Amino acid sequence: MNNCIVRYKKITDFDLIVRFLEVSFSSPTHWPEWNLQVSKYFKTDFYYFALLDKKSELVGICPIHETRNGLTKNLNSGQFHYIPNGGWLLNCEEEINISELRIPINARFECFALPAIKEFGAKYSKPTRSFCTLIIDLEKDEDEIWSESIDSKRRNMIRKSLRTDLQIKNGFDTLNDFYFLYSENSNRNGIEKLPVSFFEGLIREVKNVHFLPFVAYKDDFPCGALGLMYDKNYAIYWLGSTKHNAGNFGQGDLLQWEAIRYSKANGCKYYDLCYIEKERLPHIYEFKKGFSKTEVEVPYILKKQTIFRIMNKLQK
Repeated sequence: MNNCIVRYKKITDFDLIVRFLEVSFSSPTHWPEWNLQVSKYFKTDFYYFALLDKKSELVGICPIHETRNGLTKNLNSGQFHYIPNGGWLLNCEEEINISELRIPINARFECFALPAIKEFGAKYSKPTRSFCTLIIDLEKDEDEIWSESIDSKRRNMIRKSLRTDLQIKNGFDTLNDFYFLYSENSNRNGIEKLPVSFFEGLIREVKNVHFLPFVAYKDDFPCGALGLMYDKNYAIYWLGSTKHNAGNFGQGDLLQWEAIRYSKANGCKYYDLCYIEKERLPHIYEFKKGFSKTEVEVPYILKKQTIFRIMNKLQK
C-alpha cells in the first residue's frame, strides 16, 4: 500500500461508517443497514475492517460477516446471503496488496470485491481470480442509453411488451406479488429463500439503502419481477423472477428498462447487472449483455492462514 496503513480490527461504530459513506462514492452493499439485516437473519458477527491514513483518519472500509466452525473462523465479504459484493470501498485510489492482509491465524478470508471502477478506489494486486459484471453509465442521456447501450433485440422486446399492454408497477404494494414469483423461482431452482419479513425490513427499516420491487402484469396477473437495490450513487439488479410457463411477453426486458430509468431518475451514476457467467449461465449472459457492452472485472480474493488449514483438516 502507498499512503495508507491497514488496521484489521472490529469496527462496530456504524454511525462512523455511515458518515464515511455519506461523503464517499458508495454502494448499497456497504451500508450497515443491509448487512445488519443479513446478520440478524443468519446470525453472523458483523463488523468492518478499516483502512486509515497516516493521520488515523478513515479512508476505506470492508464489510465482514464472521461465522465460526468449531475452532476456525470464516470471514466473508460479498456473495454472502444475497449481498453480491464486499471488499474495499475507498475515498482515495489505493492498491490493496493481498499478501499484507492480516487476519486471525485460525481464519479464512473470502472476498468478492466491488466492480473495478475508479470511483470505488481499490485496486487489488494479484487477486486469486476474477469474475465479471456488466455496467451501464447512467450519466448518459436516456436516449443515448437506449440507442447505444441496449441492443436491437432487447429494444424490440421492450416495444413488443408495450404493444401487448404489459404493465409495470413498483413499490410496497407489489411486494406480495414480487414475493410469490421470487418464492416460485427459488423453489424451482433449489435456491436458498429469504423470508418475506426480510424484504419488509429492507423497505421499512432502512434509510440509506433502498429495495424496490418491480412487478410486470399481463391481464392483471403477475408474470415477472425484478428486485432493485440502490443508494445515492449505485444501483444493482439484485433479483429477477419469471412466472413459470407464463410465456415471453418481453416482461424481463421491460422490467430491466424501467429499473434502469428509475435508477437514473433517482441520481445513481451506474446500474450494475450483477455478475455474468458466460460458460455456466450462457442464456442469462446473453440476456444481460443486451443491456450493456461495458464489461467490468470483479476481483475475488481467498486467503487461508496455515493454522486454519491445519485446524480445518483436524475438524474434518
